[in-house]
Amino acid sequence: MQQIPVYSFTGFLDSGKTSFINGVLQDGFARKERTLLLCCEEGELEYDPKVLNNVTVVTIEDEEDLTSEFLEKLEKKHDINRVIVEYNGMWNFKEMKLPWHWKIEQQITTIDGSTFPMYYTNMRSLLAEMVR
Repeated sequence: MQQIPVYSFTGFLDSGKTSFINGVLQDGFARKERTLLLCCEEGELEYDPKVLNNVTVVTIEDEEDLTSEFLEKLEKKHDINRVIVEYNGMWNFKEMKLPWHWKIEQQITTIDGSTFPMYYTNMRSLLAEMVR
């Protein structure tokens, strides 16, 4: 079974995750590889349809739905080569269950400097987990 690289983007709501991912896709990140984009949070921005030619977008509403079995079904259904996860900032990253052959290749955490003090004061443990 082929190893699947996973690129995870974490951060609180309105921290710039969708904008960052749109930029990565516009730069051609998914031009040659079939990519699964897991959206675990719906912010104000949408994904640019022009950059989704080789990308399948799947929205995950509940943290409990993000199971290894469900992800393997998506892998088979869409015949993917890589995964991008826009992870919900309120979910615990350590709880994400990936199939055994999916490997976190990179994790990027976005932070909005204007809201950072509020999150640091009120949600320090969640913020620490994202940055860790």
